[in-house]
Amino acid sequence: MHQLKHVKGLYTIVDTANVGNDNWKTYVDSFLLNCQAKNLSDSTINNYAERLGYLARFLIGKQVDIEACTRTELTEYIVSLAGRVSVATVNGRIQCYRTFWKYLVEEGLWTKPNPAERLKKQRAPRCIKPILGEDDIARALAATPGRDFVTMRNRVMLLMFFDTMIRRNELLTLTLDRVDLRSGILKIWGKGSREREVPMGAKMIKALHFYLARFRNNISGRLVFCTREGHALDKDNARQIIWRMGQKVGIHLTPHLIRHSACTWFIRHGGSPAIAQRIMGHTSPVMTDRYTHLNSQDMVDSYQRLSPANSIRF
Repeated sequence: MHQLKHVKGLYTIVDTANVGNDNWKTYVDSFLLNCQAKNLSDSTINNYAERLGYLARFLIGKQVDIEACTRTELTEYIVSLAGRVSVATVNGRIQCYRTFWKYLVEEGLWTKPNPAERLKKQRAPRCIKPILGEDDIARALAATPGRDFVTMRNRVMLLMFFDTMIRRNELLTLTLDRVDLRSGILKIWGKGSREREVPMGAKMIKALHFYLARFRNNISGRLVFCTREGHALDKDNARQIIWRMGQKVGIHLTPHLIRHSACTWFIRHGGSPAIAQRIMGHTSPVMTDRYTHLNSQDMVDSYQRLSPANSIRF
């Protein structure tokens, strides 16, 4: 676990702290081990460590021992973030601190009032975010010609992000044994180690088959998307691959933008929101709704086709 970047950074902070009878390390050890015991992903554990690291640095900088941390100190830290990070980032940290102290209280490690118990999340402004145009992915693919392994791998990665709406980590950990080209299904391990089946369209199946048969077949390892040596691609590398493909045609591309744009287009074309929720691996339709950026014109166009009064003869 210590090899994770932010976990290592958190331990560096708390190991060098010299604030009274600081018990940061005791609490962090117990909390992170519990996260491992619950089989949380490395990404989730790393995110918790990063957010705890920010708070630890703030409190240590003010010479406040964690034992003296109250809701006042936590609120002061949250207020200090105003204008520096997004509301979503602030709320992510608040959720982390709630989870952290709730665990300490439940385990009997923290016997004082829970400082994060009534820490309220901030209300995020509701706005319609821009999405990719329908032909943007086609333009990026057309601007990436070539028949070598790297080029074909990158093209299929981009197409898979758009066609299947899977997350970046889900794509990077996809193995050959979890691809069924005959049925057009990918078996995905998602967040919380939940497995789900994700369908592929005909063009995606054809492109993936061509890549696997002609370019991936003589490379060792089990990963669908890898280096020439069969090694895993890291998240930053994957993001750069997609970003560069977009840059060639003047489009800002990221895996996350592609994911929620694809969801929006799926529903605009008549796809069921319930099916979109299942494909994307969301446990709540509220989360899927956040990814679906439908505007007023979408509502008008849909209602012109489906208005209940249209079927009345008078």
